[in-house]
Amino acid sequence: MTDTTTKMPDFQQATVHGRITYMEKVEYQGDTFLSVVLAHTMSEQCDARIRFTNKNGLLTAYNNGTVVIGQELTVSGRIKGIRTFYMKDDVLTPLKNPEIQMSVGSYIFGTKPQPKVEAPKAEPTLEEIPF
Repeated sequence: MTDTTTKMPDFQQATVHGRITYMEKVEYQGDTFLSVVLAHTMSEQCDARIRFTNKNGLLTAYNNGTVVIGQELTVSGRIKGIRTFYMKDDVLTPLKNPEIQMSVGSYIFGTKPQPKVEAPKAEPTLEEIPF
């Protein structure tokens, strides 16, 4: 008799809020995706990076220029994996921030970063200064 049990993931849903730190269009097997990384603060001691791809609404918003780096984004979906180390020169090296890979089902756009306001510069005048 053979054992045909299959390991199934537990049901879980996660909602994460953060700021977009990276976006890039990626081509894979004839499809175009948007690769996105969010910066998320989990606690006072721990920041994480949330990595996911999207090929519908976010890709369209990216192509239209309506989503930008630094914009707030709330995503909901399923956690696919967690990565805390990578190989560098055959040495296991810790990531600065843990990385969570997600399969995102929905997202909500937040505020965009405000442009920096420059202080007005004093214009020189040609008036004489009395002594």
